Amino acid sequence: MDESLVEKIQWLVDRAQISELLYSFARALDTKDAEGYVNNYADGGILELPDPTSSTGEVVTVSRDHMKEFVQKGLMEAYSGTHHMSTNHQITVTGDTAVSRSYLQAVHVRKSPSDHWDAGGWYDCSYVRMPVGWKFTSVKLTAVWLAGTPDNSVTKL
Repeated sequence: MDESLVEKIQWLVDRAQISELLYSFARALDTKDAEGYVNNYADGGILELPDPTSSTGEVVTVSRDHMKEFVQKGLMEAYSGTHHMSTNHQITVTGDTAVSRSYLQAVHVRKSPSDHWDAGGWYDCSYVRMPVGWKFTSVKLTAVWLAGTPDNSVTKL
């Protein structure tokens, strides 16, 4: 097969696998699968989020080692449901590493469907290719807008 054709096919496969990882990330949150969420990250991976209750722009950084407890208590137990949408995946692959920007809208439902707070923005992510596929090395959320009042349980872990 022509080398450029092989490279093009690999580029398409890599992009598809990274998009699937982004979807897996959102699905794990919405289905309350903390173990699945953590398994999307490589060892040493980190998650960086703006503190939604901060008026000074504070950031919450969580390592993979503490991620399961963090998402269970701060998101999965704090809300009766969440709905994360992941779109506009802009992915750049360089060998066995990659970066992306993807856009999100997230809804965080308390006890009733009409009681929720919402956020929109983007994720800047870094990846590494592993024998089992692509994994996150870092995920950074930039919130562009918030609607409603966020629960402060995320920052109190």
